[in-house]
Amino acid sequence: METMKKQYLNFDDLEQCDKEFFINDSWCDYCDEADLGITEPNIYILDEKQYLEGNCKVCGNKQTTEVVVTYLNS
Repeated sequence: METMKKQYLNFDDLEQCDKEFFINDSWCDYCDEADLGITEPNIYILDEKQYLEGNCKVCGNKQTTEVVVTYLNS
């Protein structure tokens, strides 16, 4: 079985509102708390799913979150 490699995207290419949301609204498994924020954000695709990783602003541990896009019907 072939192992998929991470395909890194350029975080700076995201819309400003998306970057701010990703940087500020993150969950930390170690702190067990939401909206602590991350530093050193990276965004990548692996197995056709998009992920955001970075370090928690409070404890410094690496966090990885799957990015799920939902659309609201108006």
